[in-house]
Amino acid sequence: MTSCVISAALRRISPALVDTRVYSCFSVYPKAFAAGAFSTSAPVHSESPNKDYNVNPLFENRNPRNLEQMGLARKRQGWVFQSPRKDFYHRVTLERTNRHTTGRIEHFSGKTVVSVSTTEWAIRDGLYSLVDVSAAENIGRVLAQRCLECGITNVFFEEEEDQKTSEKMQAFLGGLQEVGLCLEEPAMTAPEFVPGIDHSRPNRVGEKKIWQDDYQPL
Repeated sequence: MTSCVISAALRRISPALVDTRVYSCFSVYPKAFAAGAFSTSAPVHSESPNKDYNVNPLFENRNPRNLEQMGLARKRQGWVFQSPRKDFYHRVTLERTNRHTTGRIEHFSGKTVVSVSTTEWAIRDGLYSLVDVSAAENIGRVLAQRCLECGITNVFFEEEEDQKTSEKMQAFLGGLQEVGLCLEEPAMTAPEFVPGIDHSRPNRVGEKKIWQDDYQPL
């Protein structure tokens, strides 16, 4: 009984003295702990450990949406009277039938990036009607939420004459803006043209053409 009491008291003071499976800095390195070798604060480096690394200025962008958000990606211009327009990155559309309401985010390549429809049971279960004004507004809210989750914050909307007086279209656009989706895309930044060949003077016969290593510096 006495040994159990002593063991319990020693376990409270230092568990490493009784249980060999528990280790501490004081029990394993008592001299180093007394000398102050262990510190609770993290070491402070005066210089970065990556100072000798050379970062390649040229890289491959695997997510073209980054350039689209910054306005650096090229937009399709198309013809003057072309319909439908193609000078956008992502366009939002609302499709209505006699039975369902569908909202889409279309890329300029023609592919649908994000879509929301009343055919989904999770959406139609909370709606009284699938084609009324309330359905269009809720479709806009869910579509905007999915766009923000996908990283799309700006979309293009082409407003037509018949859509200005449409109550369903106005409710749909109100639902998009209520969540935080912007209906205007950033303007495209035109790159500066830097020629790589000196066209001011002609090359003599037998002379090689002078090319620059990087005709368009980054």
